[in-house]
Amino acid sequence: MSLLQQIPFLWQKELWDKLTSEFRVGKFAHAYLISGAQGIGKELFTYGLAKFIMCSAPGKLSACGSCTNCKYSGEGGHPDTIALTIEEGSRDIKIEQVRSMSGFLEKTSHTGRAKVAIIANAHRMNTGAANALLKTLEEPTENTYLLLSTHLPGSLPATIRSRCHKVSMQTPDQKTAIDWLSLHIPDQEDPLALARSAQNRPLYGLELSHTDGLENQQQFLNKLVQLSAGKTSIQATVALSKKIGEQVVVRYLIQISIILVKYLLTNQQSSELEPGQQELLSMFQPGKAVSISLLLSLMGYYDQAQESHRQLLSNTNPNPQLIMESLLWRWSQLSRSIPTR
Repeated sequence: MSLLQQIPFLWQKELWDKLTSEFRVGKFAHAYLISGAQGIGKELFTYGLAKFIMCSAPGKLSACGSCTNCKYSGEGGHPDTIALTIEEGSRDIKIEQVRSMSGFLEKTSHTGRAKVAIIANAHRMNTGAANALLKTLEEPTENTYLLLSTHLPGSLPATIRSRCHKVSMQTPDQKTAIDWLSLHIPDQEDPLALARSAQNRPLYGLELSHTDGLENQQQFLNKLVQLSAGKTSIQATVALSKKIGEQVVVRYLIQISIILVKYLLTNQQSSELEPGQQELLSMFQPGKAVSISLLLSLMGYYDQAQESHRQLLSNTNPNPQLIMESLLWRWSQLSRSIPTR
């Protein structure tokens, strides 16, 4: 069974029930902005929801799977559904793509039902594309629906966010993530280790199991521990970042920043951390006098890491090496100010 056929996943069921119920009783909004962490299946969710909308005889909670429209959806795409993706060689969703989508929505439905447009990673629209989408949101065509998904809703213009019905998809707990991964990974893989490394994001955990992601993450965290202890250089850490991929490494830094902020707020280590993350936290033993200062510094670092991630995804030709040097220099300065055991 494909992943799309499994929609909704267990952790999506509450949101799925809410949206499909709204559609069945005629209260479905013209546009939805679905936000949530990376690796929890937001894009698959929008495809499943589009299939439900197009189904000629949907059940209470799912598409029938056997009508003509459902068969269309399973054979390479329904003629009344369009999905925008980042084109090969591009960093952004471009204005031409959004204009083409708008033209598609204005045309008569092939099947006499609705028309649906899906925009995954909606934060990747450039300024022109976002402005073009705004016109479609302000002047919607009858019986058309827009399904946007993103893990960075704050990167979208406020004008876009205000014209979409905003819903949040929750990340599952560790047990749910482990149970799901156990059904989808080879027997020799460790679902607990994957769940921990993926911060309970099941599809990201699945991706780690299919790549060198788990090894790369542990390797970088080990290097970050060494940098924090003054046992390696910034340039050596930058070189490793280039090997792994700067975008991937910045996501690691964002993730560890969140973990450290939570630790400073609660002074408790989560039992769901993987070894590299636990080792980093074990180096931090803030006293009451410095906790506020550390917290503010880490929150500032998190903001810088998020901005660096946006720059690396942008079409402004950023310099990945300079970005990593800046982030890792600031990390080294930050870690020096924290008392170690």
